[in-house]
Amino acid sequence: MNTSGFYKFQDNELFHGPAFVYGPTFELLSGQKDIYTYPVDGWYWFDTEDDAKIFFGIPLTTEEQNG
Repeated sequence: MNTSGFYKFQDNELFHGPAFVYGPTFELLSGQKDIYTYPVDGWYWFDTEDDAKIFFGIPLTTEEQNG
């Protein structure tokens, strides 16, 4: 399963925008992910959800750890 996309961790919740994220003053598109300077309003690009969880310090479940 493809879990790549934009991720943001806020108020103890992990948000995911797989293809795009729009905000009042920004627009993030997956096709242009390599041109942005992160973070953008707290959003980062990750190739997997596990990568995002590790970056934000969110513990992986046993199932996630065993891949």
